[in-house]
Amino acid sequence: MYNPLSLLSAPLLVAITKSPKLFVQEYYERGSNRKNDLPFLLTCYDKENNVEQSRAHFHLKQLGNAPFSCMYDSQIKEDIEKLLEAASQPSGYNIYINMLYVKWVAPKYLRNNIHMYMQHNLPWWNYTKTNQLHIHLKDRYGKLYLQLNWKANKAEVILEEIENFSVCATT
Repeated sequence: MYNPLSLLSAPLLVAITKSPKLFVQEYYERGSNRKNDLPFLLTCYDKENNVEQSRAHFHLKQLGNAPFSCMYDSQIKEDIEKLLEAASQPSGYNIYINMLYVKWVAPKYLRNNIHMYMQHNLPWWNYTKTNQLHIHLKDRYGKLYLQLNWKANKAEVILEEIENFSVCATT
């Protein structure tokens, strides 16, 4: 499973927490590796923004009683200590953050799947591989989406749906 998100580091955490933040933690299957380390995703929300604060609480509520889900507040000493420990990438864990270090570009296999997906699910777009498609990676409550823009058309598709798309599955 493709994972475009970045590992959390101490310098990144320090930079992020210069202003108050809330972090929602959840199990992150995309971060699994061969060593069977436990992968977690921290989604960062601006605590000083009421809408962002509401989004953080909504995100946590959506996780229900999922194992490992919790919220950290960067203004609570115990929470920031736990976040700093997570940023050290302790043995047995991989802690990701909902950020990218570099400008994201869809890998070739993903672009091929996007093309097939569009041909079968968005045929009225009349899109061909020779047209310039703008693809943006989006994160919403711990789920990754692809925003597809072409001419006046726009669609959002869950990344997993594109990854698992095959022409055989649609017939």
